[in-house]
Amino acid sequence: MSEYEIVRSRRKTISLQVTRDGRVVVRCPMRTPVRQIREFVENHADWVQENVEKVREQQENRPIFTEMEIWQYREMARRVLTAKTELWAARMGVTYGRIAIRQQATRWGSCSTKGNLNYNWVLILVPEDLQDYVVVHELAHRREMNHSPRFWKIVAEQIPDYAVRRKRLKEYAGYTDIQTAPEGWGDL
Repeated sequence: MSEYEIVRSRRKTISLQVTRDGRVVVRCPMRTPVRQIREFVENHADWVQENVEKVREQQENRPIFTEMEIWQYREMARRVLTAKTELWAARMGVTYGRIAIRQQATRWGSCSTKGNLNYNWVLILVPEDLQDYVVVHELAHRREMNHSPRFWKIVAEQIPDYAVRRKRLKEYAGYTDIQTAPEGWGDL
């Protein structure tokens, strides 16, 4: 393990992070000695290597689409996710505002305090049961705008295996920042 970035702050513990682009970041208290940081990284070298490899694999397996394909998927996502939201909102007895389909770099969805829902168009590329989990997750925020135990109870009432689905959704993390193909890509 040779390269890593050190970020010092007022935190009390040392932590490691492998970013979405494969960089290794060590977060630590302001006065942590470099020797201690180095030892911490060395003691967690297997974890770092495993997660760097996961990020590289996600990047290599990430699909690339033309602008036209993205437009088509966005429209498909709009139809499918709107229908799913209507269905699940009725089951859950909640209301919502408008639905927007976006390309969000790190999120599958979000819910504003006004009840407006944003979904990442890339959701259309993941299995349907994972789409349902994201829709239920966002609609659960209509009752609890946090991730408290009460929030997860609401999710579990609709999707008892939500923890399994949540874990499976992480396998698609590299999809959230899909890139448009270079100009002329796919031309004959």
